[in-house]
Amino acid sequence: MLKGQATNGGLSIFQKLALGLMLMFLSIVVIFWWIYQLNVKDIQTELRNNKLGEVKFMTSQLSNQFEQILMNAIILSEDQTVRGYPYVLERGDDYSKYEMKLAIIEKLALNSASTSWNNTVILYYPDQRETVSSDPSFSFQKFELPDEPLNQWTIHMEADGEGYYSHLTKGHLGPLYIETRISLDNLRKMMQQYTSGTPLLYDAHQMIAIRNEGSSDLAQADSWILPLIQGNSGFITLEENQAEYLLSYMKLDMLELYFIDYHPITQLIKPISRNNTLFVIALVALLLISLIYSLILHNQVRTPIIGLRKAIDRFDRGDYSSRVVSMHTKEFGMLGKSFNRMAEHTQFLIEQVLLGDLSIQEARLKQYQAQINPHFLYNCLNYIQSKASIKDHAAVTAMTLELASYCRYINKIEDIDSTLQEELNFVKHYLSIMHMRKKTINYTIEVDGSLSFIRLPRMILQPLVENCIKHGIEPSMLPGLIEIKAEEDAQDIRIYIRDNGVGISEERLAVIANHMEEFMHHPEDAIGTGIRNVNQRLRLYFGKSSGLALQRPPSGGTCYIITIQKREEKHAANIVS
Repeated sequence: MLKGQATNGGLSIFQKLALGLMLMFLSIVVIFWWIYQLNVKDIQTELRNNKLGEVKFMTSQLSNQFEQILMNAIILSEDQTVRGYPYVLERGDDYSKYEMKLAIIEKLALNSASTSWNNTVILYYPDQRETVSSDPSFSFQKFELPDEPLNQWTIHMEADGEGYYSHLTKGHLGPLYIETRISLDNLRKMMQQYTSGTPLLYDAHQMIAIRNEGSSDLAQADSWILPLIQGNSGFITLEENQAEYLLSYMKLDMLELYFIDYHPITQLIKPISRNNTLFVIALVALLLISLIYSLILHNQVRTPIIGLRKAIDRFDRGDYSSRVVSMHTKEFGMLGKSFNRMAEHTQFLIEQVLLGDLSIQEARLKQYQAQINPHFLYNCLNYIQSKASIKDHAAVTAMTLELASYCRYINKIEDIDSTLQEELNFVKHYLSIMHMRKKTINYTIEVDGSLSFIRLPRMILQPLVENCIKHGIEPSMLPGLIEIKAEEDAQDIRIYIRDNGVGISEERLAVIANHMEEFMHHPEDAIGTGIRNVNQRLRLYFGKSSGLALQRPPSGGTCYIITIQKREEKHAANIVS
């Protein structure tokens, strides 16, 4: 019954607990990951709003600077000194010309200093072929009017990255052209003050990028990212150098110039991702700790249950000396003690009946004869099925015949005894079956024919042969051999059953020998009843001077010796007859 329950399908309590823990932790991870994604989206939205405000502020600053410089130039073109300079050039003497030019240069210098950006203003008088500027390199060189569009900011970039923006406009009063030049260093210095991200200026009209040295590592993305910039403002997400960036841009009001900000998203997301990873690792660690703790609890529950189940299984198979060893768990300890008391009382009652009533003992002997080990029968049937599946008819026939003879002898319960020859034939059937199942098990039988007609209890040899195989040969890795011999002298008949297995220790041999002499088993001693049963049956049949003994041969293995006194053997036969 217990075996059938153990093979039922479904999950155990521990498996259900482990599965529940894993599902619970998995749900927590999924929910946390979902919240993490929402937080990332909120952070990205907030980042875009903040970056848009910062970019808008920088764009307005740049626009104000360009506008202020341009307005100063226009105001300067209406100055009386600037407007009167052509008249002095035409009618004044050299001193007045020189004095007037110095005055204009001074005004231009004051105009340049009135803004935070260093700029250069150049005045062109085309009719007089004269140039005046705060920069002496323009004031005293050959007149040459720039060939560039009017009223438009134009960038001039040199090979080394230096350059300037220029704006050429025509004066409203008189033939005068005013060129304003702003060095790109002014723009770079302003970008250096921007520390919230990596700034970049992009002239969309001439497709030229102006960047600081710190942003050179992003220059390789210009070829594909800058053409995507369009409109007055916007956002672009890109990945470069194994890092994700949010690109925010906005166009200046006065010219085709965009202020662009590269902001690494990972700077904000990385701490959250790190915390998320640490949280997941902590959850996994907690899951492992929970599983280990559950496994420990499972073992504390499973071990006592297995011990109790084995004790019940042995008791169910007829081993009434089966006891539960000491259990450390309080709850199972109480259950084990209750089982031990029940087994002890049951064993006591059975043994009292065995000793008190010979008829009951005879009935038990007949019942024992009728028993067959289910496991042994299952193995034989499995062997027949496996050989039949490969059409090994000879093996099927041999096993069937041997098993039939084996079962026929067992079920012949009308007699409580048999001859030694019948017992040997029965053992041969059993050993033949075992040999067919395991080719490594062999046997030899050497019994003189004069001893074949000795009568003895039925099935007295087979339990000992089974013990040789189960406890001696099967635990050994070597081929097994069972030897059965019989001899006699003036007083005794001795039957030897010997195996070449792992043998038995001196301590175990002493314990078995001690309990073979007792009818009562002590609860603390888990001694099997097979050998003891054989010994008691021999004594009940032949008398107290006969019985079973165990030895440890010097060559190894275990030797069972059945001793039958001839006087008692004749007496017992007469009683039976």
